[in-house]
Formats: sequence, C-alpha cells, structure tokens
Amino acid sequence: SDVDPLRFHFIVHCALDVVDERLSNRSKGSSGGDSFLGLLYLSEDYRIYGYVTNTRAKLVLVDDDPEPKEADIKESFRRMHAAYVNAVSNPFHRSGQVINSKSFTKALLQIAEGTR
Repeated sequence: SDVDPLRFHFIVHCALDVVDERLSNRSKGSSGGDSFLGLLYLSEDYRIYGYVTNTRAKLVLVDDDPEPKEADIKESFRRMHAAYVNAVSNPFHRSGQVINSKSFTKALLQIAEGTR
C-alpha cells in the first residue's frame, strides 16, 4: 500500500520519543533490563514496537498486522539485532555513520517479508 512518507516519519519519531522516555525511566531506577520495550505507539494503521541494544542503539519495528504475536515481534527484533551487530562489526563501517551495506539491507528485507 502507499504510505505517506511525512505521516510515517511522524509516527516513527513519536515512537522514538517513547523509547527515550522509557530509557530515561530505566536510568532513574525503575526495573527493567529487557531489550524489548514492547508496544510504543499505536496508530489507526500501525503498531510500533521498540527494542534497545546494550549499546543503546534503538530499533523500531512498524507492523500493520492487526493481531501480531509478541513472540514473532521479539523474534524479528532478535534477527534485526543480529543483522545490526553483523553490519557494525564490519571493519570498514564507521561508528555513528549510516549503515550502507547490501547484506544488512537484504537481511532487513527478509525479516520484513517474514513478519507479514
């Protein structure tokens, strides 16, 4: 389906605000060490989930399934995290730069196709 890029951008940024809020609450002493942050944001068309790595990299998954299974979402994040680690472990990748890797892109596309 066609997605309005501006609307999608807004939705993801709202979800990232929630990630920041939850990470802030964790650092203030609230419990939680789980990387999976759960449902961050719900719109009429999407469910947005969050995950944070031990290096504080934020991963966001936008799902259009009306009844997603949490186990599937967690597995998608596990695979995304593995692809991310693989990409940033490349000796030619510069920390803090955009990941420009065909294998990373391919892995994410495979994950996205598997979650539908």
